Amino acid sequence: MSGGTLLDIALALLLLAYAYSGYRQGLIQSVSSLVGFFGFAMLAVWQLPGLLAHWDAVAQNDRTRVVALIVGVVGFGWLGQYLGSLLGAQIRKRVGQTSLRRLDSVLGAVVVMLAASLIVWFIGGALRTAGNPALSKAMAESRVMRVVNSVVPEQTGDVFASFRGFLSSQGFPQVFGGLAPEPITPVQNPDPAVAQSQAVRAAGRSVVKVTTQSQSCQRGQEGTGWVLSPGRIVTNAHVVAGADEVRIEAGDQTLRARVVVFDPGRDLAVLSAPGVSAPALPLGGEVARGDSAAVPGFPLDGPYRVVSARVRAQLDARGLDIYGRERVVREIYSIAATVQPGNSGGPLLDPQGRVVGV
Repeated sequence: MSGGTLLDIALALLLLAYAYSGYRQGLIQSVSSLVGFFGFAMLAVWQLPGLLAHWDAVAQNDRTRVVALIVGVVGFGWLGQYLGSLLGAQIRKRVGQTSLRRLDSVLGAVVVMLAASLIVWFIGGALRTAGNPALSKAMAESRVMRVVNSVVPEQTGDVFASFRGFLSSQGFPQVFGGLAPEPITPVQNPDPAVAQSQAVRAAGRSVVKVTTQSQSCQRGQEGTGWVLSPGRIVTNAHVVAGADEVRIEAGDQTLRARVVVFDPGRDLAVLSAPGVSAPALPLGGEVARGDSAAVPGFPLDGPYRVVSARVRAQLDARGLDIYGRERVVREIYSIAATVQPGNSGGPLLDPQGRVVGV
């Protein structure tokens, strides 16, 4: 039995349990509980990211950050749900007619199940940033998740922008909105020989490490960039966002750079570093499903490394910009490869060493 099927069974049981709870409580008590849950949860979404950003033990660890936020938001929501339920129970006692109580129960079941679907959507969207491959695969295969995502209004994602922005403040921003998972198109495994080809190895001279420092939050960020033209480096916008100081390491050179182009929607930035001696990388054309590629960069702020990749598909990713504010559509390549934080901003190379993506 696949992970997606197991997840579907668990979610179906969860939603049925919520529906039964709503039937027993009735509409009045259920609505009161939900108002309490979402009211307290929204307060947590509004306040927790800023509070946890000052707690180094949480803010500097991706998975700990995700868990702390989910536990905090859901826990605060449950407190509000409990208080709202107490209030609703007192109001429901005043509904004396049997026919009205039955209608109240049926409507309660419907409302609570819909609300539970929204909770599943919210928690699922947060868990997608936790970096667990098995969980991500199960969510991509889950039919229940796809149905939930299809019925939740796209605008709902704006409500949780600060929460998601904090989750993605390190590593990779989320390019797909809601629970919409990246469609995983099966392809052959990447060809290891591509990463070792002469053209790809030669391109490595023009791949640079990008490091930043921000005085406001006393934190740095690392990523990868590549030489577009003399003195011009391309990287991801989220790598240099909010940076007071940007440096690049190109071979034995360490140079200061400044941001001259910044696009938070496309997540692209261009840096000016006039002293860079590395040659510009040539640009290639579009690639198709099954084509071989290579991903060079500095994963996890480590040494230069190249991994082979294979193109799964070309997609239109509907999500939010790097700040989690504006809805954007990005043209992206879905690839089969091991890509980690630190690779951000690096080039996607074809076997001839030409740049076909970022």
